[in-house]
Amino acid sequence: MRLFVAVNLPVPLKARIAGLQRELALSGADVKWVEEENLHLTVKFLGEVVPERLAELQEALAQAVPDCRAFRLELSGLGTFPARGAPRVLWVGVGGEVEAFRELHGAVERALAALGYPGEEREFRPHLTLGRVRSPRGVDALRRRIAALDGPYGDLAVAEVALMESRLTPRGPVYRVSGVWGLRA
Repeated sequence: MRLFVAVNLPVPLKARIAGLQRELALSGADVKWVEEENLHLTVKFLGEVVPERLAELQEALAQAVPDCRAFRLELSGLGTFPARGAPRVLWVGVGGEVEAFRELHGAVERALAALGYPGEEREFRPHLTLGRVRSPRGVDALRRRIAALDGPYGDLAVAEVALMESRLTPRGPVYRVSGVWGLRA
């Protein structure tokens, strides 16, 4: 099973972000957009995990997450990874109580590292992935749209995190919640 730890967005915010995706799509760029129902903020991507390890993952998250405090985030600004050259990922920036988000990420990283899951080598850069650029077609027009649509797009209270399973299908990934844990108020 393919797993990741995420902050799921409220439905109204997902709808607002989907509207932003539609605006960006007017550029004609060759982008594989994240489906509205799948929009989320990744805390930790685990990848393929054998089903027998699910219970220990859930237990580790149940121990680590409640020690972190709830926080608020703001979605604003657009960018790409990499920042220069041919873009591969299109994203919305995350502001607000980002340090609390980093603390949550660190707690999850430590809890899962104790189970043998490797830590992320790159610095944690909170963002909301909007889509993946598939080819150079329309990239210049996309960059112009990005420059014109810098937000803000909304905010959210982060009170819980979820362990998500991603099942790949011909129509795209389908996500299923495998556990939810609340943050300290």
